[in-house]
Amino acid sequence: MGSYGPPPKKFLRFEKMLRPSNRKTDRWKIFSHDGYKLGYVRFYPQWRCYVTEDAAGVVWSGSCHAEADKFLTEQTKLWRMSIRARKK
Repeated sequence: MGSYGPPPKKFLRFEKMLRPSNRKTDRWKIFSHDGYKLGYVRFYPQWRCYVTEDAAGVVWSGSCHAEADKFLTEQTKLWRMSIRARKK
């Protein structure tokens, strides 16, 4: 694990999972740039936003947090726009 040289432009990769018919929201697997599974992104209904569920022992840097936060913010915004569209 680990690589040498300049840091990657993106630290994380989000892989969308197939959504079962009984689910209303999407889920993603989170991988590091070198393929290590870090956890999941899922919708947390109590907070009405997407959150991360980290795998055991995963350590995050500030850059990784910022990248994950940007993804969570984008997905939550898309979810809120879809709710508004359904209400119209």
